[in-house]
Amino acid sequence: MNKVPEIMAREGEPDPDVFVKADAFTKKTYRDVYSAIDPTRPNLSQKGKVVVITGASRGLGRYSFAASFARAHADAIVLLARSRENLSQTETMVKSISPSTKVLSIAVDVTDYDSVKRAFDEIIERLGIPQVLVNNAGVIASQCRIVDDDPDFWWRTQEVNVRGTFNVTQAFLKIVGPSPAAPTAIINLTSAAGHYVGQKLSSYCLTKLAITQFTAFLKDEHPQITSVSLHPGMIPTDMGNSASWLAPFMKDTADLCGGTAVWLSSGDRQFLSGRYVAANWDVEELEARKEEIVQDNLLTVRLNGRFGE
Repeated sequence: MNKVPEIMAREGEPDPDVFVKADAFTKKTYRDVYSAIDPTRPNLSQKGKVVVITGASRGLGRYSFAASFARAHADAIVLLARSRENLSQTETMVKSISPSTKVLSIAVDVTDYDSVKRAFDEIIERLGIPQVLVNNAGVIASQCRIVDDDPDFWWRTQEVNVRGTFNVTQAFLKIVGPSPAAPTAIINLTSAAGHYVGQKLSSYCLTKLAITQFTAFLKDEHPQITSVSLHPGMIPTDMGNSASWLAPFMKDTADLCGGTAVWLSSGDRQFLSGRYVAANWDVEELEARKEEIVQDNLLTVRLNGRFGE
């Protein structure tokens, strides 16, 4: 595990790229959308697909994922979140980007399995079987030292980030089946925080490590589905800004993460299934290193050395 304060100390004055450099797997890195992941590229088209996005009422759910899949002209985008009012704003944005895309907004608490199941019943009834799931819903409810923390706040982060991801993923798997007729992808939002010891972020960091490993289980149990853990980068969202000391490093755009998610949902990305990918990494270099990644089992959580080595 790497300690965030140690990285910052080594760099001296705050370097906005310090976390990107520390987490870099590819030689080239990005902080904004670039040609290879531009969701308007014909080879990244999401036509014919139904895309489900959790936490879609604001932040990454709205400006990264809903916006980018709309630009890729998904047939339908399902927006899941608790706030009906905020969902309607996301829906308006999607329709302004891609008027032909159908939008289904469902107010749901991802920690309530029965509510999640009803949502997927509605998806099947109105739109058919989805091909893409983006598990984006998450919180940072707890930001205290372990000795000072409120147990309920600490556990709330686990409930939303881990149980919520489990609930939605299981419901999705049950309707797509073990051998989906169409290429299917699950993108789980994780974080570089999952392999750092962050300041007063024990609960959040542990959830992201759990999600990364959960994705590896998905790959083993459902090899026909491409399941990837995606670190979205350092994006100035409401949740990210709640840790104010990170503000100097929040320089990534929402389009970077969204474009990467569209790329991961396009073509054959099976070589990345069960693995951790950061939005900052150059996807063309990832493809060029495909055989190395698979043969050496890179980008997985291992005990022998730094994460991903």
